[in-house]
Amino acid sequence: MLKTEQHQTIDSQSNEENLARNKNEAFPEIEEDKTHEETELEKLRRELTRQIDENEKLEKINAALMYRIEEGGFNHHSYRAFEHAVQLSEKVNEKTEALQIVLQKLEKSNTEIARANQETNQLKLRLNDAIESINQAMVLLDSRGAVVYFNRHFVTVWDNYSVTPKIGDHYYDITQLAKHLGIIRRVLPPDSEGRVIYQLSNSRWYQLTIRRTQEGGKVILFNDITEVKLNESNRYEQVIKEKNKLLQSLIDNVDVGILLINQEGGVAFWNNTFITQSNLSKQAMFDCKNIYSLQMHADWSGLNLEKGGDTTQIINENLVVDRRITLLPEGNTLCTFTNVTSQHQYAETLKQNESWIRMITDNVPALIAYIGTDKNFLYTNKGYRDWYGLGEEPLYGVAMEQSHLKHVYPRLIHYVERVNKGEVVSFQSEETNAKGEIGFLQKVYLPHFNDKNEIEGHFVLATDVSHQVRSKQQLQAAKDQLESNVEKRTRELNHANIALQEAMNSKSKFLAAISHDLMQPLSAAILFNESLRDQVQASAEPIVSALDNSLSDLNSLIRTLIETSKLDAGVVQPDKKREDALPLLTQLAEEFSHISHDYEVNFRYKFQDAIVHTDLSLLSRILRNLLSNAMKYGAKGKVLFVARTKGNHLRISIFDQGVGISQADQAVIFKEFSRLENDFNYSYSLGLGLYIVDKMSRLLEHDINVISTQGVGSCFTLTVPLASIQDIEHEASFDAVPQDSLPDNLLDKQIWHIDNDTNMRIAMQTLFENWGVEVVTFSGFAQCMAVMDHCFDECDLLIVDYHLDDGENGLEIAKHIKQTMPAMPIMLCTANHSKALENELEGTNIQLLHKPINSLRLKQALKSAVS
Repeated sequence: MLKTEQHQTIDSQSNEENLARNKNEAFPEIEEDKTHEETELEKLRRELTRQIDENEKLEKINAALMYRIEEGGFNHHSYRAFEHAVQLSEKVNEKTEALQIVLQKLEKSNTEIARANQETNQLKLRLNDAIESINQAMVLLDSRGAVVYFNRHFVTVWDNYSVTPKIGDHYYDITQLAKHLGIIRRVLPPDSEGRVIYQLSNSRWYQLTIRRTQEGGKVILFNDITEVKLNESNRYEQVIKEKNKLLQSLIDNVDVGILLINQEGGVAFWNNTFITQSNLSKQAMFDCKNIYSLQMHADWSGLNLEKGGDTTQIINENLVVDRRITLLPEGNTLCTFTNVTSQHQYAETLKQNESWIRMITDNVPALIAYIGTDKNFLYTNKGYRDWYGLGEEPLYGVAMEQSHLKHVYPRLIHYVERVNKGEVVSFQSEETNAKGEIGFLQKVYLPHFNDKNEIEGHFVLATDVSHQVRSKQQLQAAKDQLESNVEKRTRELNHANIALQEAMNSKSKFLAAISHDLMQPLSAAILFNESLRDQVQASAEPIVSALDNSLSDLNSLIRTLIETSKLDAGVVQPDKKREDALPLLTQLAEEFSHISHDYEVNFRYKFQDAIVHTDLSLLSRILRNLLSNAMKYGAKGKVLFVARTKGNHLRISIFDQGVGISQADQAVIFKEFSRLENDFNYSYSLGLGLYIVDKMSRLLEHDINVISTQGVGSCFTLTVPLASIQDIEHEASFDAVPQDSLPDNLLDKQIWHIDNDTNMRIAMQTLFENWGVEVVTFSGFAQCMAVMDHCFDECDLLIVDYHLDDGENGLEIAKHIKQTMPAMPIMLCTANHSKALENELEGTNIQLLHKPINSLRLKQALKSAVS
């Protein structure tokens, strides 16, 4: 024990020395920096003191244990208890670790269970949201028919607060209450698949689809089939949606503005057309809650939403609408605004055209009227009213049997019925004129067909033939006194045959007479003006030019009107045969090469030689109209005149760099009195040029089509059938201008001119004298024969009018002279453009001149006659 204590003392001293040494070795820098790190040093000292105390305690325990072992005084039971405690502690630690693992597994299992519960709840919520989001009403019943679950749509089906379904209610009780309250109006029997249909009091229809559940209950789906029922259709839901979309698209794109106003004045519905017409945006429509806020909007176009007032409203120069405000039975108001801009502009154009037509027809020496199929007057010209003494006011809306014709109406009704069946009727009528005298009118009834080939009325064209009838009556009376009864019978038969022939030809004669009466003074005016041009001073040249343009315009208008009347009356009939197209095309090219300078047009042409099957006269008129339009609307641009063979046809095309024609206007340009709105509209144009082109091409059975782009130009193409083809191309320049000077040999010639119109004779004489040519004029053939003593030796060239006084005919005179003097050059002047006259002149060597005649055409004819 002493040794142990000594060892302990030695060990204690050794430990203290070691500690001190360690202390000095561990903290050499702390001692040096003590003044700078006092706080840290204090901490280390306290920790060192604690470690020393703990070490001393451990040394003492170690020394005590060593002593007991050496002295043999160790208690084995205590050690075993200590050892057993240590082992027990290890087992406890093992069990604790095992228990900790089990607890971790339990915690993980609880976490998974919680996540599963969360997913189950989310699934339930999603299923509930899905059921609530479907459009159909749904109710779930148990095996006894009690309500287990229903969505919000099931409540809205009944649309009545008296029926409020709850969980646990019996479905049968709910339906019986709905039937008792009248909510369910009727129930249709189940179909082949067991589906029941309810009709509710709110005009809704529901189809019930019933499904059995695994527990013996039912799932009932309410499908709203109201739209399907109203449209009597069994299409699938997707088809219905597509049709609704198409219907909405149709309503949005229809050219009618639609606005629905509810009972409170709120905006319920509108379409895209209404947005455009009202000048508002879609957002503005959504923002405006009622019609008052609409009308107060800054961008509001001014559409009138009031029920009263004029149905036609002009919004601006580009929009005119036809208003219709309708009060619907349920108290809503439907406002529709139909775009009638084109109709309004067309009506304004018609008014302007009517003014032009009235001005022209009032100055035509003929009686003109228009009567509808209801036998009411719709139009009369000044000559008609003056002859009957009706005053200045137009006769409009007055029935024939109540008008000035009431005394002769029984005789006219037969002709009216015939013309209303589509027949052209010509007859002579004995009637009382404005002076109370009995007069005779040669009348022609022309049926008027619309685009659908339906008769809308008829034109009345009449001329006063009282003088001729009285002359015939006097002659007939004289003959009646001299002839026997047999001869009287013969005369009656002849008279009947003549009357029949006159009835058949009266239409052509009447139109020819109009042409002559109009063209005669116009020709004289043109020649007078051209004579005046050679005599006036430079200061008056603009006036003469303006007068010349006006006369040219008037000539074009009258010729167009007469030509249109002939086409509508069916007078013009094509005489198609094999023709060489190249001479006509070349002639037109040379003519319009000269005209192109007036319009500052760069004119080019290129043709292929071709033998075609056509009527050259009508083909020439078609191409002249198309070339004239190209010159007018292609001003200061380029015009190309081309004829190429393609297959079995000759395609004649006319290109221009004009303003072009929109796609919508291309559908109406061939209609009569159709004039497009552009910068090149001419005030003297009646809009009949392309109408005549269309009529003549139909007569010839030649197809015509147009391709045009606005701002780029147009191309009109006429397709003419070929008789044979020659691949010879002819190309010329527009620079060659025909010379208009007369040859010297013509100045020594003596020209005789026969015309019954005094002004025409004076104009012709003045013009020829200005040219230095000698001309002698006569009012008729009898005067010519009397003055010249029946001798034509001094005449080098004869110009004779077709229509002369006292029934004289220029063609008969020309033929008579040709029999004795076949080499005599003769020109026949007429306003008759009929094909029959041209056929009659074939082989006679008589040159035909159409009125009105200008100086250039007359010079060319003179050069041709004496060459």
